[in-house]
Amino acid sequence: MPHLHRLRPIVGRLKRFGRHWNTLGHDPYGAILTGPGGENVPWTEEEFFATGRTDATQFLANLDRIVPDVARERALDFGCGVGRVTRALAEHFESVVGVDVAETMIARARTLNHDRPNCRFLWNRSVHLRQFDEGSFDVVYSRLVLQHIPPRLLRRYIPALVRVTRRRGMLMFQLPDVIAEDSEEAFRDAAVVGNPLKRRLPRALVRAYRLAKYRFLVDESAPRMLMFGMPRDSVVSLVQRAGGQIVTIQPDQAHGTDAPGFEYWVTK
Repeated sequence: MPHLHRLRPIVGRLKRFGRHWNTLGHDPYGAILTGPGGENVPWTEEEFFATGRTDATQFLANLDRIVPDVARERALDFGCGVGRVTRALAEHFESVVGVDVAETMIARARTLNHDRPNCRFLWNRSVHLRQFDEGSFDVVYSRLVLQHIPPRLLRRYIPALVRVTRRRGMLMFQLPDVIAEDSEEAFRDAAVVGNPLKRRLPRALVRAYRLAKYRFLVDESAPRMLMFGMPRDSVVSLVQRAGGQIVTIQPDQAHGTDAPGFEYWVTK
């Protein structure tokens, strides 16, 4: 069982992450899908969901090419927002579950997709996805989502996505290489310099003080759409340690920066 003192910082960060996206959820279309330069786009509902159909069509074409025999019973849309892609996937699977960390997004998704009885939307409040049994889904999809999650949470989420994928199923997630460092982690873990007394303080005490100071200095109540990423080798290692097998890795620049990006296709 994980030590509680190791889980507390992760749980706290997840709550703050969820609060940011809850705030952004009050203007969901522009928050979920920005313009080429990151600007807010005044989407109409019809235009917004049309982009989801386009993305789903491209994904399914790749799915047919890479794993043509994968079952089409249950699919998971991780980081579903208001169901932009979930709705489109529901036309091709018996049932689709959308999960999101923002309660406001899930509430809006249920309203907007009430005419899709095979869509279910769940508020996700954990990094382990234990509300789903191991191997719950034939296909797991996550795009334009993980790039907004700090690496400390990514290291929990990626193995969880592998866990809920069925054997001979397929997980596809998109993630760029490192775009920006996790400023909270960098501040907390920086080398201790200064007088000898300060350097002799217990490391745990220094880290706790730095986290408190960081959160005092940084206004975490303001909604921000930060972007992170993870080195390709680190992602592959996470997947393999979780029991997944990389089928293919495809270049993908959907994140809109100069950093290299990839689609990871994973089976078990």
